Amino acid sequence: MAVALPPINSPNEAKMPEWAESGPRGPPSSRLKPMRKGKKKERDFEEKRYQLRRLQRDLSKADTALYRNSFKHNLCVDMLKEGYHLSFKELFNLIHRQQEEREAAGPESLMWTQIMLKDEHEKLDILQTYLTSSEKAQRKGDFQSVYNARYDLACYFQQSNDKWLSDHFFETCLETAASIDSDGGKTKAEGHCNVGLSLEENGDNFEAAEHFEAYYELAINHLQDWVREDVVRGHLSFFTDAAIHLYRIYTSIGLGLERAKEPERSLEYLINAFNKAKESEDHKLEGEAAYRLGLAYEASGNVQTALLHLNNFYEASKHGGDKDGMGRACDAIAKAYARIGCKDQSIEYLKEFVETAESSGMDAELSKACHNLGNIYNSLGKYKEAGEYFNRAYNISRAMNENEAIQVNRVQSGIAQAHAMLNFYSNIVVEGNHSRDFLERTMDWKSIRANIFESRDVRMRKSMQAEPLQGSKEEEPTKSAEETQPLEEQSLENTENGD
Repeated sequence: MAVALPPINSPNEAKMPEWAESGPRGPPSSRLKPMRKGKKKERDFEEKRYQLRRLQRDLSKADTALYRNSFKHNLCVDMLKEGYHLSFKELFNLIHRQQEEREAAGPESLMWTQIMLKDEHEKLDILQTYLTSSEKAQRKGDFQSVYNARYDLACYFQQSNDKWLSDHFFETCLETAASIDSDGGKTKAEGHCNVGLSLEENGDNFEAAEHFEAYYELAINHLQDWVREDVVRGHLSFFTDAAIHLYRIYTSIGLGLERAKEPERSLEYLINAFNKAKESEDHKLEGEAAYRLGLAYEASGNVQTALLHLNNFYEASKHGGDKDGMGRACDAIAKAYARIGCKDQSIEYLKEFVETAESSGMDAELSKACHNLGNIYNSLGKYKEAGEYFNRAYNISRAMNENEAIQVNRVQSGIAQAHAMLNFYSNIVVEGNHSRDFLERTMDWKSIRANIFESRDVRMRKSMQAEPLQGSKEEEPTKSAEETQPLEEQSLENTENGD
């Protein structure tokens, strides 16, 4: 059923709002309203802003790109615009290589926290300058300038600790040096040396040795005319420098093979190191090479050859006034003589070792020499001398606060004292069946563990010597009795208090 509509003119009809009521309007006025004029301060500000805007030049598309794109993007575009596409390619590959290594290392690596090459503006500028200079020289066929530009880049990144970049440019230097024929191979030799040093720092000793050998082969025919500056040695020929590098790398390889339990190969490399040290004409290096070679021969059982090289090291150290070298030589020679049963010669060199270490203030070496002397005297049955040297080694170790050495020398001194009592104890045990006095002395020793097997006069003399020492030790309140007493007195008191 249809619903009736309300009447149009109903008094209850809602009226429209006033803002919606719009009456008829006439044509617009031809006169514009005057512009509102602000205060003088506002007008001056607007005028100044207008003048500054007029001074600014209109930005081109390239100018806009400088602000819109990254520094690396703009730098690469400039290199391409100038036609240095090889420089752009090398720079792009370096940035991409670092990015790949970073992603391969993972978020937990140190590389993830490092600033990437693409964000280091100063280094990018340096790369652009020298790479474009190198490419420009390459187009002209001036390979010496190419080498110099890349060598400068390698040195720059070496100083900034960017080793991966310095290694890269040292390798490109060597590649460039192959095209330089005007200097007879001098630049190529220098390139092999730089690459060898870079590989040695990375731990690639075998590859480094190959480059040092190439350096040596190129320099062997130019003993005097190829010279370089060295920080330590001053003017140094390429040949001598190559021999020193080969000595060092052969020694590193030999010691590594020795740790890897390959004595034959290790000995081969140490022999080569010794030969190169002799060619360097550096007596100190020659002595060190002889020392390592002597130790290798001694470890392999060839003691006579070892003694020959160790004596050469001893003479070189003595000639150069090297006390530390003399001590090491004496210790090694003494061990070699002891190995073949020549105890007298071993004792002679160990005593010289003691004198050398004592005169030069080398406490660690002095303790070691006394310990070794105690071992030899103990093996010879000279237990009194063994005890004296072990006691001396113990006191030095205690002064140095070397806990391990203290315990070792304490035990060795006790062993020497026990060996000294062994003969008396054995006689008393054998004769105890016939004498009650001997049997009682044996029982007393089980109670006090002192050396009661010596004669009465000897024991009285030792006790009289110990009394003044004990009285002086009681006057020192800052030290305990155990710290101030000699090792022999400590052992006696400990045994008297034992079971």
